[in-house]
Amino acid sequence: MTTEYDFIVVGSGSAGAIIAARLAEAGTSRVLLLEAGPKDNSLLFHVPAAMRYAYNASKYNWNYETEPEPYLNNRVLVQPRGKVLGGSSSINGQLYLRGHPMDYEGWAEGGAQGWSYAEVLPYFQRLETRVDGSNAYQGTGGKIRASTMGSENPLTQAFLLAGREAGYLSTDDVNGGQQDGFGYLPKNVADGRRSSTAQCYLRNPPANLDIQTGCNVRNLIVQGKTVKGVRYVQNGQTKTAAARAEVILSAGAFNSPLILMHSGIGPAEQLRAQGVEVVHDLPGVGENLMDHPLTSLQVKCTQPVTLYKHLNLFSQAKGAVEWALTRKGLLANNHFDAVCFIRTKAGVRFPNMQIALFQIAVAEGSADFIKEHAFQLQFTNQRPQSRGYVRLASNDPFAAPRIRYNMLEHDDDVEELKAGLRLSRELTRQPSLAAFTSDEIFPGVQVQDDAEIEAWLRQNCHSSYHPSGTCKMGIDRMAVVDPECRVHGIANLRVADASIMPVIPSANLNCPTMMIGEKASDIILGKAPLPPSNLPYFQDPNWETSQR
Repeated sequence: MTTEYDFIVVGSGSAGAIIAARLAEAGTSRVLLLEAGPKDNSLLFHVPAAMRYAYNASKYNWNYETEPEPYLNNRVLVQPRGKVLGGSSSINGQLYLRGHPMDYEGWAEGGAQGWSYAEVLPYFQRLETRVDGSNAYQGTGGKIRASTMGSENPLTQAFLLAGREAGYLSTDDVNGGQQDGFGYLPKNVADGRRSSTAQCYLRNPPANLDIQTGCNVRNLIVQGKTVKGVRYVQNGQTKTAAARAEVILSAGAFNSPLILMHSGIGPAEQLRAQGVEVVHDLPGVGENLMDHPLTSLQVKCTQPVTLYKHLNLFSQAKGAVEWALTRKGLLANNHFDAVCFIRTKAGVRFPNMQIALFQIAVAEGSADFIKEHAFQLQFTNQRPQSRGYVRLASNDPFAAPRIRYNMLEHDDDVEELKAGLRLSRELTRQPSLAAFTSDEIFPGVQVQDDAEIEAWLRQNCHSSYHPSGTCKMGIDRMAVVDPECRVHGIANLRVADASIMPVIPSANLNCPTMMIGEKASDIILGKAPLPPSNLPYFQDPNWETSQR
């Protein structure tokens, strides 16, 4: 069965849903959007506090795992990725962070011309409506509804005050002109509901947008060096779709390179080793895999103000009723309310450490909450140097890929995380937060010197679920796409998702990936880019000599 379209978009996640919607609304082009998972009909995708159930639901998750990670004591890391309309934007933690302006300056300087901060900020603004916004950096007319929501919880206020007591800056908007410092955490939540790309871009699709779910892509149809369409399986039946104009892969940092390699586009030697006929030798496909290493400091809380007080049937039933009637209350929040972006030492140009407060502690190695009043400071280094890969496990197009981050391979990553633990501990000793801090649960006071902390990190550090970089954008030999998202050496084919990030930004990746979707849609349509912004951004004038 073959159908014909102008554009075919593979993947309906943070970028793909936006690209498909923008291409369709621009005119009369017929657009096909292929999603491997089902529709996002479950309440799991709309109730903010249900995130841990959404990303643990196997029906809506690719359930990938890494190979044993050699620098993490050969531990296997789970990799939940959205397999549902909206992709990972439908199951993630709803932390809505853009990254630091200098992340994007680095992209442009490294060969991604057109992706500087001045050039991407208008697209960040276009995609959002900040429902509680009031500054020039925020968007007011976009489809994604975002908010900070604030928090009256005394633990949140103590965390923010502790930052000031420790000598750090405060910021009114970590997505604005000053990421540096302590502030409320933006989230793609408004009116008590998650703002996924499925809900915000695909809810009322135009007639020329054909959305097909349950479609597993086998490979691209390539003639010579030109992509002509896509071959996929739906309901057990193999189908083909032809593209008169282009195919856009937005299947994510794991599946976009996987589809390329199964189509014969990738490192020739690796493809031949798996019995895949080489169409185009492109050595960077699947390489440059990045993620933010994450772990937590957990402490007992001296006062009954944590979310533990709601781990009972009465509170949860009350929360469910309140959400159903008013879209407010316990379930209307993801409960990540405060964050800081700081530098771990003098000489670092802009923040390289994120520390977020979570008002409950999660038992290490599980998804279960610790059954007492406790909280945790989750810390992660924002620009890790370690690099991994995504590779074929076989020539079966539906086999899970081989994934390895090589997390903590680079010494700088280890040193930054050591500092992250020490700086987190220092925060708990500030007067405001010390009033809520009792015994250290994890890692425990016995973990003190460099060797002990490094051993603890290698045994406990894990993924932030931010895979990126495996089809990196640029002009060097290992680049997969050019600055217009076109695959080098292949006509009528683009990649636009987190896989094209040349360097991982200092942020959770949902918002930057949505920005890629907005900007890529203009590029594909041949539109003039939005006028660059002239808004300034903050850089600590004492960064060379002072840590704070």
